[in-house]
Order: sequence, then C-alpha cells, then structure tokens
Amino acid sequence: MSKPSFEVPLRRLRLEMAWLLAEFSTAASGRPNRNNQLACEMTVIRLYDAWARFCRELVILSSLGDVVTAGGQILTRSHPDLVARSVFTPVYLKLSGRSWEPRWADATACIRAAQCLSIQNLISVTSALGAANSPAENMRRIRNFFAHRGHSTSTDAMGTTCFLACNKPSVFHLNDYTTGGVRIFESWTDDLLVVATAAIQ
Repeated sequence: MSKPSFEVPLRRLRLEMAWLLAEFSTAASGRPNRNNQLACEMTVIRLYDAWARFCRELVILSSLGDVVTAGGQILTRSHPDLVARSVFTPVYLKLSGRSWEPRWADATACIRAAQCLSIQNLISVTSALGAANSPAENMRRIRNFFAHRGHSTSTDAMGTTCFLACNKPSVFHLNDYTTGGVRIFESWTDDLLVVATAAIQ
C-alpha cells in the first residue's frame, strides 16, 4: 500500500482554484450587475476557504506522519497520541491549551499550530506560509468585507493594495491587472499555488 502524499491536497487545491478562477472570470467579465457581483464575491470567500482547508490538511498530514513530501522525505509522527486523523483535534487542543482550532488560513496562526505540534517539516511549512509573496492576508481582509460588511472591514479591505484605483472595495476591481500583467484574482491563485508547492517540500 502506498503512503499518503501531499500531492493529493495540492491537486485538490489546484483543481478548486482553477474552477473558481473560471467562475470569477466569467462573472467579472460580464455586466456589473448584482448577480455577477454576488458570484464574484462568493468566489473570493470560497477561495479563502479552500486555502484554509489546504493549510489544515498540510498540518494534519505532517503531524500524523508516514506521509511523503514532494522532496521524497517520509515524515515521522510528531506526537505519540496522534495515532489517527480522528484524534487530531482533541490532541491539538490539549497540547495548545485552546478551546478551538486556529484560523488555518492565517499564516501566523497556522505556523503557531505547526510549532505546537512539533511537525518534522516545520521549516518548510514556516518559510512557505510566511513568505512575503503570499496573498493570504490581502485575501483575508477582502473576504471579511464581502462576508461581514461594515466600516471596519471596509477600512481593512481598502488598506490592501487591491483597490488603489477606487474609493470603495468593489469586487469587480479584482479583475484589474496587476503590475505583472496578471489580473488580481488570477495572481492570487498563481501565488497560492507557489506557496502551497513550497510548503509540501
């Protein structure tokens, strides 16, 4: 029987991001009406959720061990109580002293959880998730505005570099081109894939 591999969650993330990019591009290229606005906003929310699920799976597989990294290393179990996926959450909560799991898409929170679990590939995970080219923080701020509209979330979203050409956070501006000639939403999927690939090494 073959060992678990990080390639599985990476492939799942890649496929979901490709689907979300196609949905966003279709809606953002249409008329700027409420239906297309809703479709675009939901793809942002779903993309952030997909990233959170990938980060969680990355830490779970790493902590359970007996998984093969992209570089061919077989990781060992990080704690003797982590004998199965079903016990991951209670073991993590006991080790961390927390009452709930972290916000997995938040790089700082995810890295802190990985450190608490003492995963063997901590250096790769930390350097990848904490990389300056990760769009996760900008995504979080913008996702929060679309999910929880308010003055504070609007201010946070406007504090990113994604709405420099407008006076309020409109999802259609995520279809604008970046300095690299790629649309903002597409650059998110590209950059997340780079970070994810680095994290599983």
